[in-house]
Amino acid sequence: MDASLNQDDYVAVSRDEFVAGMQVPVDIFLKLSETNYVMILKEGAKVHFEQMHFPEKAEWLYVRRSDYHKCVGQNLSIAGIVLESDKISFEKKTIFLSKAADSIFKEIEHLGFDHQALEHSKIVSRSIQTLVDNKPDISAVINMMSNLNDELIRHAMMVSAISVIIAKNMKWTLAQNLEKLALGALLHDVGMKELPDEILETPRHAMTRDQTAAYESHVYRGVEILRSMPSISDDIIAIVLEHHENAPGQGYPRRLRDIKMNPFARVVALADCFADVVMESVNNPHPKTPAQAVAYIEITLGQPFHKPAFQALKQALQGPAPIAVKKVI
Repeated sequence: MDASLNQDDYVAVSRDEFVAGMQVPVDIFLKLSETNYVMILKEGAKVHFEQMHFPEKAEWLYVRRSDYHKCVGQNLSIAGIVLESDKISFEKKTIFLSKAADSIFKEIEHLGFDHQALEHSKIVSRSIQTLVDNKPDISAVINMMSNLNDELIRHAMMVSAISVIIAKNMKWTLAQNLEKLALGALLHDVGMKELPDEILETPRHAMTRDQTAAYESHVYRGVEILRSMPSISDDIIAIVLEHHENAPGQGYPRRLRDIKMNPFARVVALADCFADVVMESVNNPHPKTPAQAVAYIEITLGQPFHKPAFQALKQALQGPAPIAVKKVI
């Protein structure tokens, strides 16, 4: 038993994250009650649940909060190995990467946005760029990511990937810009993690005024979370703050027009809307195809986004982006 700690000192980790035969980077616990946790694997031990008479119903295991950074690091290492393999399908690579992304959001939620969380987030966003480089077909990217289970992770990864695809079709080739864009897009909804399930599970059209205000506050909360790291780029902060703005100035929270929006946020705002339309969610029970989504944005919504970004999105549906000269923005 680990009697010195209480439930707030532990982080839940899905049993599926522990691959048979792998060495665990930290002590692993099984929860017996709200106050009792028993160690079932010691740091460095290999995972062999089938030899432990492990309870089938125990879907969640627990690690000490202070150890969770190590778990994230291992998830990233596994995802990195998978991404480099030519024998693993794009779909499986996406699943492993989503597990790494999920662990990062959990890391931020439980441990705050510190240097390690920032570096871990950069690794995932770069991995998303690698996926896009190897699979530039936007429809294939959407199909693979639509199968991911966690809605927030699915949306974050899809917006990051689509943002990079749009930017490449806008002829952005400077690595630093693409990295900032991918990272900011991955973290654009980081403030959503703190919203109660009651709000997250309510369609926007059915929200009360107070619920709408609470929902829209996620952009400010996201900025607060990221600003805890002084080294975070102003462009990434702008992405989080402005990803619900649009060209006519009808978005939120500041009703900025296109000319006032950060250039990175212009791209992510479009990618965010596009991902919402093609992905099934509580707000969108009947997702559209990529072509239908573009038509919906253009005709039904009146194309309220940065024109060059929207043209780049349309071009992306016609095929991979052409090679372009480097352009600093």
